[in-house]
Parts: sequence; structure tokens; C-alpha cells
Amino acid sequence: MMRKLPLIFSGLFFALPAVAQESEPTAPPGDVQADAKDETPAQVKPETPKAEAPAAATGKVTLATTEAAGPTASKATTTSQTTAVSGPAVVAADNSWKFEYHGYIRAPMRVGMGKRDNAASGQEVGADGKPIPGQSTTTFHSPIIPDDQYLSWQSSPHNKTDWAELFLSYGNAFAKGTVSIQGYNFAEAAYSNPVTQFGIAQGYVDLTPDMGYENMRLALRVGAFSNKYGSAGKYDAGEYDTYMFGRIHNAGEALHVDFDLDENNSFWAEQGVGFRKPDPNQYNNSRFTMLHHEHIGFKHTEAMQFTAHYLSSWTQEEARSADPGVAVNGTGESSAAYTIPRSAATSVVGVPDGKMWVAGVDARFDLSAFGYFYAAYSHVGLENALTVGRAIEVIHSSGGGEFGLGVVDNYLGPSCVSTQYGTDNSLQGKAYYPRPLTVTNGVGTVADFDGARPCSHGNGKVDTLLAQYEFSLTNFLQQSQGGQKFWGDGQDLYLKLYGMYNKVHSDYAANDGIHKLKFGADLSASILPWLSAGLRFDRLQPNSKVPEQSFAILSPRLVFKSNWNTHEAITLQYSRYMYNQRECSPVSVMADPTKGAGASANAGSPADGVYYAGPSENLCVQPPPSPVPPDGFGSGWPALTGQRGAPTTRPDVNVFKIEATMWW
Repeated sequence: MMRKLPLIFSGLFFALPAVAQESEPTAPPGDVQADAKDETPAQVKPETPKAEAPAAATGKVTLATTEAAGPTASKATTTSQTTAVSGPAVVAADNSWKFEYHGYIRAPMRVGMGKRDNAASGQEVGADGKPIPGQSTTTFHSPIIPDDQYLSWQSSPHNKTDWAELFLSYGNAFAKGTVSIQGYNFAEAAYSNPVTQFGIAQGYVDLTPDMGYENMRLALRVGAFSNKYGSAGKYDAGEYDTYMFGRIHNAGEALHVDFDLDENNSFWAEQGVGFRKPDPNQYNNSRFTMLHHEHIGFKHTEAMQFTAHYLSSWTQEEARSADPGVAVNGTGESSAAYTIPRSAATSVVGVPDGKMWVAGVDARFDLSAFGYFYAAYSHVGLENALTVGRAIEVIHSSGGGEFGLGVVDNYLGPSCVSTQYGTDNSLQGKAYYPRPLTVTNGVGTVADFDGARPCSHGNGKVDTLLAQYEFSLTNFLQQSQGGQKFWGDGQDLYLKLYGMYNKVHSDYAANDGIHKLKFGADLSASILPWLSAGLRFDRLQPNSKVPEQSFAILSPRLVFKSNWNTHEAITLQYSRYMYNQRECSPVSVMADPTKGAGASANAGSPADGVYYAGPSENLCVQPPPSPVPPDGFGSGWPALTGQRGAPTTRPDVNVFKIEATMWW
């Protein structure tokens, strides 16, 4: 009955005047995370973010394409921008049919500089144990850094990967259809990987009927689309490029209503229902996911906006049978019979229905001469959320248990990759990492022990605070002297301050009660029409219980462009990564799993059984929960499962970048 209520509630809204790298394990996570990066185009003009303000300042002026350019479209002027959401917008009163196209390109050349692990001689050691001649001490490679996975709490905009998108629209003042083409991993500079090319990623129709009442506007969006709620920036997703309440990825509908209370005050409401189909890969825990969401907001001129949000996603699909495993002893009848996965990474089975919901409030203020300020609070609740798919992307995470990129792995702890059920009541319903399976004469046996490494079933909550402040020196000088607002067409010194704090409650004891904190500043100077300089600093503290995991990034940059206000930018940047502890001690692997996780360990390999790493694996900077293939932090199965054994490459200290960006 409870799950029927959201649908009934959503139906009530329609009563409104609606006349109107190693291979398989690494590939799927890369596919998932890349699809999530289409908001990064929001940073189209990093040195002159205020330059697009004139359009947005017109208030009720709206764009004929609502999300036609994804994030870039929001620069132009949409109802979604002024209300901090990206739902259906009201188009200009023009009945002629028009074709429109918008897009964005981000094409970086990123180079990491390091040295060989056997750095004493500057050469690697061959099979004969002797140094290999002809090798330089210094190495160049794709950056090995902890912050370039978009769907990771450690994400930062310092060294983003490539991305391109194109939105094509056709319509008039009443109806408009839009399709998008998106992708990353430019094949001309890398290798051709079909999973990185999304093709037609979105397709939807917007209806914006004339209500016959000038103070009321209605817009309905239906199709496969991605709306955004809780972006911190003035014209984009903010300095952390994430969403406090969620970017929805769904096929469904969203109904948006604006109502003017008077000339200075307006009210709006939005609701939506949709679904998200999961990636059927056996390494993915998520299932068919339902979604509903509701939002309300109040706006006082351009000076103040307040919004409240509620989004909920849940699963109640049948259990999969793609990889049911094999029964020990081949019988499945005795009390010692367990179902053992065929692989060391398979999706959970036999679990309860999952749910993930997000609620919160935010506020944004145009402080005139004193700049811009945004603040928000969000609460993410999770109940058996391993199976909840990527219907909601929130605070750097893709759904609940989408590969290793959901809220579970980012906040609650390592997700359970398999669930083994036995007829023994002491094991019924308990989750473990896969146990070593020994096959003798075709019969599988497993060690009977309870020392397996624990994991999270996806039960917990995350409370988040986020704030961002922007200040323009030239704007302050102009407006404080009674002049007009500065729109970026001249010399300026622009400062951004930002920070995010998270408190975690988890069913995984090691993560229960941890605090996460990251903060930073970005200072840019517009020197000449064609030249800007900037300096960005970020400090990230992922785990209050393990300070060795913290790190900082300092990135000076030069930006070249054709004018003060323009669509393109060429950026030269150097990044210095500073780690509390860069390298981990070698991780021990338990060769005899029957001794339990607390026993002394012997060196081994994945073939010996399950990783039972000692605490040394955590006392250093951590890779993202899932790498970006093929350039991920130690891209390989140990990195995917959160292990930090000797094979994992050390993170880089020095990274260089030449980046081209353009929007249209």
C-alpha cells in the first residue's frame, strides 16, 4: 500500500489545469560513470562565470529549448535556472516551427608524471632479476589520481576527463521535441570503446500550453530525460559539479507549474514519475528501479529563492537468475550445502526490496554588490539499497548500488557482492564476500567458517551540508558606487569559496559515524580580453577515522580566449597533489581463510581465496570506489574491490593539462 501512495500523489498533480582494466569488471563502472558527466559542461566559462548573467537576469524570459544543451542551455535563461531545477520550461510566444542545436565539448590532454616503482636504479627489474636497460627514471602516463572519477565522493574538477554532447530540438511555442547525442573517450586520441559512446542518450517532448492566465505557466515533459535539482552554482552545478537532491535519469514525466503572486514574488511546484532499467551485467547489483519526486519553491525577484525537495526510488523486481551459482556437494540438501557464486564478483540475490530517498531544502541569494551565496541541506535514507539503480544521482553517487558507484560504496562502505544462503540458520541471510571454492572430482567444497569480510547491505543514511559563495571585485566597486551590475566585459578579480560536509550512519561498522569534509577556493583574474589566470585549491578529508586518506590539490592555470565574454577557452594547467600518506604498506592476503580475518596473514594472491587485508591498506590515499577504465587508479580487479595490494600503482604528484572547451 505504501508504494501505491506516491503514484496516487503524483496523479493528483495532473488534476491541475493540465489543459495545457582488466576487462569485464572494469568496463561497466566506466560506462556508468561517464554517463553521469554531462553536467560538467556547466563550467563553460571558468574565468567569467558572471558573463552569462544578463540573460538570466531577465527573470521571466525563457528559452525555446529547455534542456537543449543540457547544462549549457541553463546559461541562456530557463525557468529551471531561476528555480534551481531543470524541469520543463516555458518557451517564448512564437508559433513558428524552429530547429535548434546546442552542444558542448571538453577535450583535455592530461599527462601524469611519475617514476618507476623500482626507483632506486630508475629501471624495472626483468625476469632475470636485473635492471632493464634503456629506461628513464621519469615516466609519463594517463594521470593516476584519486579525484577524476565523477561518481566518487573524492571527485573534484581539477582534472576532468573528456566529454561531448549535442542536443537537437525542433518545435514551437506549444510543443518541442529534443534528442541528445553524448559520449566520451575520444577514439582519435585513445582507443575505440563502444560502451563510452552513448548514441541517443535522451529523447523527450516538452508541452508548454497557453493557460489563458498571464500569472500562471505550465510545462510538461515526457520521455527519457535528465532533470537536475540542487545545483550550487549561479549558472551551473557548482564547484563540486554535483547535486544535493539529485539529477534524475529516467523515462517518465515531469509536470511543472509557475504562479506569480505579484510582480516580485512567485511560487512553483513540480512532480514526476519514472523508471530506470538496470545494466543487466552480472557485476551490477541494481534492479529495475521506480522513481517519483516532488518539489516546491518560492522566489522573491532575483534576490532570494527557497526550494524544498523529495525524491524516492525503489525496487521490487524478481530475483535474477543470470548467475545462480553452484551448490556445494552438488546436492543443496544437507545443512552444509551453500550456494557458491561461479565468480568472485556477482550480483546479490535473494535480498529484500530496496529503497533510497532524498529530502532537503536549499536557498540562494543574489547579494548585489556583495556577490552570490548558496546553501543546502539534504538527507539520503537507504533501506536495503543495494538493488536501487541509477534513477537518482545524488552527492557524487549513482543510485544505491550501481556497480561500485552508488551511495552504498561511496558512503556506507563496501557493498556486498554476493549473498550466500545455507540451510544452517546461523548463516541464513548473512552476506559475505565469496569464499574460496575447492573442486575435487567435480564436487565443490567450501571451508565452514564465519570469518568472511563484512560488507554493507545498503542500510543507513547520509546527512549533507553544502555552501558556495562567489564574489566579483569589479561588480562590488561598480554597484557600491551606484553603478550597474558588472556582466564580465572587463578586468575583474573573481573569488569562489565552497565546502561540503557529510555525516554517515551505516550498517557497516567501520563507516558508521564517520565524517567527510572537503572545502576549497578558486581565485581567477581577468587580465586581458584574451587572457585570464587562476588558482584553485581543494582539501579533501574522506574519512574522519583515517586521516591518512586525506589529500589536497593546488592547480594554477592560464586561460586563453577570444574576448572577455566568449564561448571557447583553452586552458593550460599544472596540478600538484599533496597526500597525507601517498603509499600503503604491502597488503597481506590470507592464504588460510579458515583462520578468520583477525589471524596473522601470509602473502598470497586472489587465487588463494578472499582478500583479508590488514589495516595497512586503509592508511593511505584511496582510489575511487571504481576506476575510470582504462586509466583508473590501479585499474584492475584489486582496485575495483577496494584492495590496495602491491600491484596498485602509486598516485601521481604532478599532472599537466591542456584543455579545450566550447559551448554553443
